[in-house]
Amino acid sequence: MRIFDYIIVCKSPDYKNVDRISQFMYLLGILGFSFGIYKGLFQKPALIIAVMTSVVCWWIFCLFQKKQGGVPYYRLGLLFASWGWFLMPNALLIAGIYLIAALFERQVKFPYEMAFDPSGMVINTFPKKYFPWIAIQNAIIKDDVITIDFKNNKLIQKDINEPVSASVTSEFNEFCAEHIAKANELAKQ
Repeated sequence: MRIFDYIIVCKSPDYKNVDRISQFMYLLGILGFSFGIYKGLFQKPALIIAVMTSVVCWWIFCLFQKKQGGVPYYRLGLLFASWGWFLMPNALLIAGIYLIAALFERQVKFPYEMAFDPSGMVINTFPKKYFPWIAIQNAIIKDDVITIDFKNNKLIQKDINEPVSASVTSEFNEFCAEHIAKANELAKQ
C-alpha cells in the first residue's frame, strides 16, 4: 500500500443521473417481473415475489437515505434485480447488464481524489490515473481550487471539498514545485 504525502478530496458532483438510471432499472425490473408472473413464466412465483419485495424495500431505503442527506447506493437492489432477471427465461443478457450496473455503481460515486507523493500524482477514478512529475508543468492550490497544468496542454481545475489553510497551501505548492523541478532536471540529463 502506498503512502501519499498529500491527498486532495475534490467536491463531488451531483449524481442525479446515476440515481435516475438506477431507479429506472428498478422500475423496469419490477414491471418485467410482474409481467412474467402475469404471463405464468414461473411455476412457483414466490421466489420472484421475494426478489421484487427486496428491490422495492431497498429502493425505499435509498430514498430515505437520500432524504436524510446521505449518498444512496442502489447496488444491492440492482443485485437483487439481476438475480430476478436470471430466474426469468431468456433474460440472461439483461441479468448480466444489471450485474455490471451493480458492480460499477459504487465506483462511479467514489469521491474524486488526487494523491501526491515524490513519484507523481494519482487521480482516484475508475480506472486510476497515474501521472509522473515529468508530465506535469505546474500544480498549485489557490483560493481552495487545485489546478494541475500538464505539459501536453491538458488542464484540470477542481474545487476542493474543504477550505485549506494558508500554511498547508504554501507547503503543498512548494512540494509540487520542488518535485517538478527535480523531474525536469532529471529529464535534461
